[in-house]
Amino acid sequence: MRRIRVTLSLCILTAFLAMLLIGCGGDKTQPQSTSKKIVISINNGAREGEDNRLEEQRQYNETFMKRYPEASLYFDTWQFSPETFMVRMSGGNCTDVVGVFATEGTVVIEKGLAADITDLVKTWDKYPFVNQTVVKSITHNDRIYGLPVGGAGGCYVMTLFYNKDIFKEAGFEKAPDTWEELVEYGKKLTDRSKGRAGFGILGEKGGAGWHFLNWVWQAGGDLEVKKDGKWQAVFDSQEAVSALQFVKDLRWKHNILQEDVLCNNDDLFELFASERIAMAFFTPEYLEHLKIKYKMDIDKIGIALMPAGPGGRANQMGGAFSIINPTIPKEKQQWAFKAITFDYELEAIELKCHIAREQGRIVGHGVLPVFHGEYQDKVDAIIDKYRTVPSQKELMQEAAKYVHTEPPYYCQQLYSECLGPAVQTVLTKKDADPQKILKDAAAEFQKRYLDKIGN
Repeated sequence: MRRIRVTLSLCILTAFLAMLLIGCGGDKTQPQSTSKKIVISINNGAREGEDNRLEEQRQYNETFMKRYPEASLYFDTWQFSPETFMVRMSGGNCTDVVGVFATEGTVVIEKGLAADITDLVKTWDKYPFVNQTVVKSITHNDRIYGLPVGGAGGCYVMTLFYNKDIFKEAGFEKAPDTWEELVEYGKKLTDRSKGRAGFGILGEKGGAGWHFLNWVWQAGGDLEVKKDGKWQAVFDSQEAVSALQFVKDLRWKHNILQEDVLCNNDDLFELFASERIAMAFFTPEYLEHLKIKYKMDIDKIGIALMPAGPGGRANQMGGAFSIINPTIPKEKQQWAFKAITFDYELEAIELKCHIAREQGRIVGHGVLPVFHGEYQDKVDAIIDKYRTVPSQKELMQEAAKYVHTEPPYYCQQLYSECLGPAVQTVLTKKDADPQKILKDAAAEFQKRYLDKIGN
């Protein structure tokens, strides 16, 4: 997986997945007690030197064992990657609970590498409150194979970050609503004498491809669709071409981008924190990186919906999911489900919020919530008790109307081998032809990857 995607996904998996656990009460999912303590292994555990996470895991496990004295949790330091996951599964030494990238959901399910937990989920006492939107990408043929990582969290949503102080100086009172306004704002916010660009774009190969999804959807296009029973690459459509042309124009026609248009996510963070870009696409959990690593005053940061394109609003949804190793015994699968779902219990959520605030981390950044209704209200009350950033609840409710999940097949290859290079080409070559670039890329992706599906 490309560098930026790894950065994002490991941030999610590291921050939340370190303790994927959750427990339902004494219902149909309750396994029989045994005289020997059951140990449930979970990947993405804290590694040597990660003292804050190690302490969080210790307290978390103690809280879990108070509820389930007959079981305990073991946090394996193996960090998920698609390649190592396949090796571990084939070698029979994978953890009981596995945190996987949302992009891997379809392949993992179709290869039979995730246990079907539909019956466990539907007899779980929290199921009536589950937000079906966030489990969509881990559901196949109406069967459920995982749950989102992070009890107080949920799925990320791509948003627009902007610097409030720079906006105020320029006379802007709100974020741009459309592509046209993005250009208008960008031109006024760009000040080359100060080394500042109006908009910062992610240009690192895989990351550029990952972000490009949003431009395509906003233009009214798509990436992969199923036609007549076969998956087709459709990112050579006129809508997708217009999206790539718009990205090209940001660089060459409007001149509102940073000098290094091939920068990675860390570069973009630094530029934003040092006020050398006024706007950028980020996900709300990045507030923690900007505050802790880049020492940015988060009160200066505004967060808004991404601007609408010719096809309307659209914003990417993604994250990580907890799945259960299908090769472990059924009784242990039930305990693994307890481990996953304990993360959503109120005492677990409160513990993690308390620890995060004590450690100086962000509490309460915007996500698409796992639940709705009465139970989500209880979760929100706990988050509000420990909140360290302004609530983005209303923004996330609005964003939920426009979410798109990542393409179902070969996302990493799509981003790093096709879309990313396409974006890089138009950002670095003034005479690049977006239509030809995408036509060639779609044909190659179809031949190398999508044509293999079902064969």
